[in-house]
Amino acid sequence: MTKVVGIKFPHSLKIYDFLPGKNDIKVRNKVVVETTQGVEIGEVVYIEKELEQVDLENPPKEILREANEADLKKFINLEEKAKEYFPILKDKIEKYGLSMNPVGVSLSLDETKAVFYFTAEGRVDFRELAKDISRTIQKQAIMRQIGPRDEAKLIGGYGRCGRPICCATFLLATESVTMDTVESQYGMAKSAAKVSGICGRLMCCLNYEIPEGNKKGIKKKK
Repeated sequence: MTKVVGIKFPHSLKIYDFLPGKNDIKVRNKVVVETTQGVEIGEVVYIEKELEQVDLENPPKEILREANEADLKKFINLEEKAKEYFPILKDKIEKYGLSMNPVGVSLSLDETKAVFYFTAEGRVDFRELAKDISRTIQKQAIMRQIGPRDEAKLIGGYGRCGRPICCATFLLATESVTMDTVESQYGMAKSAAKVSGICGRLMCCLNYEIPEGNKKGIKKKK
């Protein structure tokens, strides 16, 4: 068994496993880790999870350290600096005539990489776009296609309840939501359009109100 901790990053709903190393890690700690997108700051959402098997080709990396005050201050500054790159992304997409919807930009803590987030209906050949942006900003440009739920988390907004959407506030990870979930709840509208969030997918909060006796009967679908 290998013990790992779960790290969540600001621009993704997915949680990634890391080895704690010699760090004294607690839930909600901000930590510095190395990822494929560079050195990043993430938040600890669970500890002491045990993995029965470890992928030997891509084993979990160790947490570098707990984020200090300087790291956190730099992170905030980089979030603001990254906003300056967003117009560049929009202009370059228009230049190459690509069917992409720009969503956001983030910078690695070491400032060597910039990640450009976008949505698209299908696969997009963005190789020339990435090269052009890299030359313009003098950093490695990483293009990252994300889904509608991740887009909603990045942009934020308000749900049908009038409150900030769950994924942008407290939700750690999304679970499958299906029409079976909707049908299990008495009085709930059966039209998908009436029970969908701003992302266009079925609202995550539908999972909160499943009658206890119906939970086992609901099929899990992706």
